[in-house]
Amino acid sequence: MAKTGGFANFATGEKKTGAVLLPTHFTTASQATKEGKQFGNLVRTYAAKSSKVMDENNQSLVDVTDAEMALTANDSFGYSSRFSATGDEHPLFDGQTLNMTDEQMDRLEDRLNTAQENGNVLHEMAFSMRGDWLVENGLYNPETKQLDQDRLKRAEQHIVQDLFDKGGAQPLGESPDDVIWFGAVHQDTDHLNMHIWYVKESKETRPSMLHQSGEPKGVIDFNAKKQAESKFRYELESDATKIKRADVYEAVGNYRSSIKNDTLSKLDETHRYTADLQKIFEVLPKDLRGRWKVGNTDSLVTDDANRMAPANRQMNQLIDKLLTHELKDDYQAFQAAAKKMDGMMTETHGQQHQGQLKWSEKQDNRLRKELANGIYRQFNETFKEKQPENDATKQPFQKAKKGNFEKSRHANGIDNDHQKDMKKPTIHQKPLVPMGKLNKIAKRMTKQSRQELQQMHRMMQDMDSSRTQNESDQSLKRHI
Repeated sequence: MAKTGGFANFATGEKKTGAVLLPTHFTTASQATKEGKQFGNLVRTYAAKSSKVMDENNQSLVDVTDAEMALTANDSFGYSSRFSATGDEHPLFDGQTLNMTDEQMDRLEDRLNTAQENGNVLHEMAFSMRGDWLVENGLYNPETKQLDQDRLKRAEQHIVQDLFDKGGAQPLGESPDDVIWFGAVHQDTDHLNMHIWYVKESKETRPSMLHQSGEPKGVIDFNAKKQAESKFRYELESDATKIKRADVYEAVGNYRSSIKNDTLSKLDETHRYTADLQKIFEVLPKDLRGRWKVGNTDSLVTDDANRMAPANRQMNQLIDKLLTHELKDDYQAFQAAAKKMDGMMTETHGQQHQGQLKWSEKQDNRLRKELANGIYRQFNETFKEKQPENDATKQPFQKAKKGNFEKSRHANGIDNDHQKDMKKPTIHQKPLVPMGKLNKIAKRMTKQSRQELQQMHRMMQDMDSSRTQNESDQSLKRHI
């Protein structure tokens, strides 16, 4: 960062650099000791240097009433109308305070020196913020040079724990109090810099956190770093910035949904697409029928190594044709909204690397993939049992009986065979008997069974009567 020769003379009007950058530096204990330096010296000789750190221009740029409302709605935002915290003396801060006292700074120095004696690595990170981004989000007034340092400090307090926990193979600290950290706001360069230093206090013994030499590792996971940067930026963005971005996201989503809903209807109803659908259907892999889809890729794969490639190539031509004609207006509006987000992304993250897809290009790929899968899904339904009309899974799009999707299936004989398979009995099957005839047979069988039961009952009664008569005759003979 270039020196400005004064306080809070931040450059504005820059749009090609990221809103918030996060360069990182590591200092090993052995390196510092070799150079005759102590970690604790940072507190007095660098971090609190009067030419870099000041608190006189610390002023909330948000109206007190609005600030109180914002604080109630979201405790991620802190506001203060004071210049310094009551009872505090220095603008250095840590996890407990925004302005450290002499006693706290003495304790900090001692702990930093203990960490060095234990051989640990000191991490230094600098949140570098572009001047016009600070202005847009109500953090800096270029005319009065006022800077809402308290709000900046609170945002940093909220994100440091993620760096400690996710930056390495294991959390940096082995207990809640095992990491020492402090920060300072530096205002003597063309970009605002918020520095933080952090280090493990106790001696490192975990193998995953040590080099083969036995020295603790000085690393930070790239994803953890980018997440911290993103979270820090989000903490500080104004409601207006968030609403502006949300409006663009919503517009892109609405256009995409509208295009997806209209695509199937247009394809089914418009004669010009009959042949296109037929061409796609003819080159689909037959052994994958009922399971056709684009696959787990960001776009339609057209490489011949992919089995869906012939169908995907035809699909791309169909989608281009559709978006150029029937859905032209909606598609152009979709592209325009997505390109607005490209501009916002550039202002936030800076210029993209060569070959990196823009956000609008990723959204275009997503739209085409979802359109293709929607069309493949209609072809797949040929081989699935039809759902009842009132089924909860009923889709909003209903194919016309004489529409292009049905024509494609009939042209390939699939639906006809499917219907024949349902109606024609197999070799081992007999034709089903009509329900009325079955009812008559059942009644006749019931009547016959009733008659047989009655006849059996009479036979049993006759047998009982005969047995009783025999017993009586034998008894009479004995008496005589």
